[in-house]
Amino acid sequence: MIAGFSFRSPLWLWALLFVPLLAVWRWRLLSTRRRAIAFPLAAQIEALFGRATWYPWVSPALALGAMAFLTFALARPVVATARTTVRSEGVATLLVLDISGSMLAEDFQPSNRIDMAKLVVSDFIKKRPDDRIGLLSFAAMPFLRCPLTLDHKTLLDIVAALKPVGRQDIDGTAIGDALVTAGKRLLTAPEKSRVIVLLTDGDNNRGQFDPIQAAELLGAHKIKVYAVGIGSKGLVPYPIYGEGGTKSYQMVHIGFGEETLRAIAKATDGVYYNATDARGLTQVFADIDRLEKTKVESQGYVRYRELFLWPLAIGVALLSMEALWRSGPGRTLP
Repeated sequence: MIAGFSFRSPLWLWALLFVPLLAVWRWRLLSTRRRAIAFPLAAQIEALFGRATWYPWVSPALALGAMAFLTFALARPVVATARTTVRSEGVATLLVLDISGSMLAEDFQPSNRIDMAKLVVSDFIKKRPDDRIGLLSFAAMPFLRCPLTLDHKTLLDIVAALKPVGRQDIDGTAIGDALVTAGKRLLTAPEKSRVIVLLTDGDNNRGQFDPIQAAELLGAHKIKVYAVGIGSKGLVPYPIYGEGGTKSYQMVHIGFGEETLRAIAKATDGVYYNATDARGLTQVFADIDRLEKTKVESQGYVRYRELFLWPLAIGVALLSMEALWRSGPGRTLP
């Protein structure tokens, strides 16, 4: 027996039981068959033309052989060529990014906060190809940009297209609402670990839900929050655009509620980070990548090579031989 050999549709093999039954039926038919015209010298006349006594058995043998091989083809014989074991990190991660107008502050030279955040987040996504990752952005209200997915190419395109809000009426920082929305998305995730990576540069000043109460609710459902406060403390350069598109800077103070973010992380058994520059933000996501690794080994899959063409070809060849035999040497007298 060939190692790894099997049938993908084995129920067809039951049809092979008809082969011996048809052989017995054909033998009884040939044994009891009477000619249309009784002629005692028929066998001798056939012998004069070189016909042996086994000639009548050739056609049934070819037909039954063809039936057997075609049945094997329908049963789809295969041989395993490779066996793999799928290993994944088993982490469902929802990235929750602040896109309020303050993310345009340019204290992350040579980029502003939003561009640096997009760069680091994209690198984080690329390093975790086996995890389902989603994206939720928020300012005055949360918006799900991408549900949990393994289609990281599409997710990276969505991250690249993120821009801070430009309208005053939808600007702001609704951290509590963002956490509640993210939690609803993660509640039904089957992964062993469910994680929210919250990145914000502002204090909670919009929305309906208190961020600490939202965090306590997430902690009750074992959803962990890694809270990242992004931005320098003190005055930072903020771009101002004139009517002609001229760009100037105004030094402004953009603070974030560090104590609130610490409380959010603590309530969910997560970690709080403060990233004041590009290097610090990169290190934060490297730490999160290192902490959230839960190895899961699943059964995997087997690669097969289909072999049905061989019995199919033999069966067709036997049928062709049977047809040629009946029209040639196997012709019978009436």
